[in-house]
Formats: sequence, structure tokens, C-alpha cells
Amino acid sequence: MFLHKLRHDAADSTLAVGRGVLTLDIVRDEAGFHALQPFWDVLVDQMATRSPFVRWDWMSLWWEECRKEARLVIGVLRDAEGMPQAIAPLMLASEPDSVRKRLVTLTFLAGFGDAHGERMDLIVPAGQEDELTPQLCRVFKLLQPECDNVRLNHLPEESPNRPHLLAVLEEAFSHAGVLNRQICRFINLPASWEDYEARHGAKWRNSLRRGRRTFAVDHAGMATQAGECSNIAETMKEFRVLHAMQWEEGVSSFTRDASWRFHERLAGRWLPQQRAWMPMLEADGKMVAALYGFVEREQFFHFQTGWERSLAKLSPGKLVIRWTVDCCIQRGLRVLDMLPSDYEYKRQWCDGERWLLDLEAFNPASWRATAFRTLRTLRRWLPGQTSAKVTVSNEFREELESTHRPAA
Repeated sequence: MFLHKLRHDAADSTLAVGRGVLTLDIVRDEAGFHALQPFWDVLVDQMATRSPFVRWDWMSLWWEECRKEARLVIGVLRDAEGMPQAIAPLMLASEPDSVRKRLVTLTFLAGFGDAHGERMDLIVPAGQEDELTPQLCRVFKLLQPECDNVRLNHLPEESPNRPHLLAVLEEAFSHAGVLNRQICRFINLPASWEDYEARHGAKWRNSLRRGRRTFAVDHAGMATQAGECSNIAETMKEFRVLHAMQWEEGVSSFTRDASWRFHERLAGRWLPQQRAWMPMLEADGKMVAALYGFVEREQFFHFQTGWERSLAKLSPGKLVIRWTVDCCIQRGLRVLDMLPSDYEYKRQWCDGERWLLDLEAFNPASWRATAFRTLRTLRRWLPGQTSAKVTVSNEFREELESTHRPAA
């Protein structure tokens, strides 16, 4: 009865295309979305590139807190019994705070905006990508008339789905390809902290040891984990204050209202389950540094950090990373991933690297897409020529003003 209703609801609100014994549906409403919950993480568990950012809790909470004007267009490949075999978690949305904000973009669900995911992919069981992904990717052809462009951010370069995604984008859209390639540095975790420490020079080791000794002796410092000796909700509030100290007001999207509601709810679920960790340092009876991240398949994903600026001479940011590495080793994890961006401290701590890709394509029938690409080309051709006389429609004048500046 349940399966029959699932198929009926999907058929009422989606397009359906038969593929032998498999059927491709597009789920467009929340009822159909929530009907996928029993199957979602079961399929995620089988992915080659699974991550916390494609799990049901992340995507459903993002939808509740951060969706704004986004529309669900989730591709679901089902067998003859109506059971989902693969999922394309997609949405149609306008990218906020971007020169693309007037474009209707087909993107990963939770792929941008507040609390966006950092490693995104199609949800296809490992080893079945060559069979299932091309059929699942037909969703992009079906949705082409409804969007101006496609933007698939933070796809792991090693994903077996990548060649199939690029193939369908090249077939159904124009100017398809890789827009950005971002490095993710990570630590290959050894069997002990001593083994990890031995990878570094004497100066690095001695500096960290001195800071740790001063922290313990002069400040009654101690290391712990959120949830072990503290209330999670109160700990998150303290962490928000520490994180904000590292950023000018309004810079960090992590502390924006929608994102913060999302992470309060996510931490409330995942910290007790050990899906999220918050290694933290306390000094003189209060939290002075913490690192918030997620555990998935013997990997820890370093997401955000915060520390008390008045203790900067002790390098509390380094001390809390040291404690996090130790926690990961003690619990038998194999990788600590620091996620995209290439800061110097990541180079100092990490010994491995992998890459995330942003894929892009444009609807050749969309005048908005054509106008956007024209303006972007002008920006690249005329760096710094702010006095250039260019005639554009009023609707795109704002984009021209915001993009027509020297490249960073």
C-alpha cells in the first residue's frame, strides 16, 4: 500500500520516463521528498563518495531552514516495485548574493546559499554508476527547459558519476565544463599522535608542546568533547561567540540566522549520535577554543572553528586542531579532511590533497543565460575599463556593475 501511494504521488507531480524495468521520476513536492526518507541514507551508505553533506538530515534541514525560493526537482530512479535505486538530489533556485541571482539555476539540493554542502554528488550505489547514472542523468534533459543554467558545486573529482554528468551536460546544454577546481587538503592519520608529530620538524613540535604546557599549567586548561560534560545547546551558543571573533561582522555565513538555526538543529541530532564532533578546550572554567565537524566512513570533516582572541599568544587554534587530530587517531579514523580553501595552516598540518569540481553549463535557448555569459566575457576582456560603454538591458545592468571590475 505504501509503495503504491509513493508511486501515485510521484506520478501526480512529476514527469516519468520508462527505462526498461526502471522508471525516472522527478519529485517536486515536499510530500514526495519526505516519502524518500526511508531510502535516502540506505543509498548514501552505498555511495563511492558518500559524505555527511548528502545525508538526509543535512538536506532535509537545509530545505526547511535555507531554501528561500528554491524548488525541488529530485530525480529518482525506481525499480518495477517502486523502490528507489538512485537519487539525483536537485533543486531549481536563484543563487543568492551572486551575479547569477537573476538566473534560474539547476543545482544540487543544498548546493549553495547558507549552510551549503561541501562535498556533493548523485546518490548512486558504488559499482553501479555505469549502469544507473546515465539513466538518472536524463533528469537534466527533462529539466533543461526550466532553467537558465546548471551549476553543480563541490563534486569530488574522483566521483564515478563525473564523466556521466559531463556527458549529459555537453549533450543537453552549451558551454559545459569544469568552472572551478578547488583543493581539499587532508591528513592521512597514523596509528598514534607520536607518529603524526614525527612528520614535522623540531621547531614545529617544540612550539606546540610549549603552548600545550603553558595552557595546562597557567590556565588550568583541559581538553574535552561537546556533550561529554556540557549541554549541547549552551555549548553551541558559546561556540558561535568564539567563531564570530575570527571574522568581521557579516563575513561568516555560518553565523547568519538561517545557517545558525540549521546547525543548532543538526548538532542537536548528530552530536549525541557521534556523527558530529566538537573537540574543545576549556581554560579557567570556560570554553576558549572548539572545532566543529562531522564523521563519515572513517573520515572526519573539519567544518568550522573558533577560539578566544585574548589568548592568541597561546595559539589556541593550533591546540584545538592538535586535540582534534588526537581524537581522530584514538577513535581509529583514517582521514581528517580540512575541506576546500587553501590556507597556510592547512598546508602545515596536511600531507594529502584531493580536489572538488564546480561543473557549469548553460541553456542555449535562454536569453538570460546568453546575457550573463556576454557580461562575464566582457569582464574578462575589459579588466579595469570601468568607463567602457556597453549597452545592456535594464534587468542586467546590475550584473554588469557588479562584475565589471578587475579580476581578483
